[in-house]
Amino acid sequence: MKTSRVVLLSGLVSLLGAGLAWAEEPGAAPGARKARVLFADYKTVDPTTAREAELLAGARCPESGIVAFSASGTGHVSEGELVLLRYATTHTQEGNGWGEGGGTFVAPCTGLYFFNVSFVKDAYHYGATANDVFVHVLKNGTGKGRAMSGQGHVDRDTGAYSVTLFLEKGDYVQTFAASDGNLKRHLLEYNFTGHLVKQAAHGL
Repeated sequence: MKTSRVVLLSGLVSLLGAGLAWAEEPGAAPGARKARVLFADYKTVDPTTAREAELLAGARCPESGIVAFSASGTGHVSEGELVLLRYATTHTQEGNGWGEGGGTFVAPCTGLYFFNVSFVKDAYHYGATANDVFVHVLKNGTGKGRAMSGQGHVDRDTGAYSVTLFLEKGDYVQTFAASDGNLKRHLLEYNFTGHLVKQAAHGL
């Protein structure tokens, strides 16, 4: 009887383990902690990345060492699974990493980068949810944290998140909207900014 219980438990663990969508992040060192791929089609979801990838193919890291962008958007309404946020207004674009009008930063240099996202959730218009709403930060399709506006009894609330990431030249960083239960969400305003903190030494 004990043997049967052990076999049954072992089978359940194997089944649960097989259902988890975990994969090693592209470019990760062997044995590195595996990250869950949240959005596998990150390279094709944003049409502006085709131009950025073309530029980067023959581009060099700016001699000035200045890489920075800041963009904002308004009136995003979506529901269901993760949806890429696109930013209509670009306030700063230095170093050719940001695709204007889109939602993707492609690293022009290998190094350490800082990113920040913020947004205003609005439940007053469009029949949007007042439940939890998120803006996820993804690197090459894998989650690197999220901003959250929690469930409340007011029409508007905010969320913000900052993260520092090491990027190889050509890595993608994007933001995606999501919500608890995949309910309709309305982001009244949302902002995305980032910059190169320090370029990696040559040969790294």
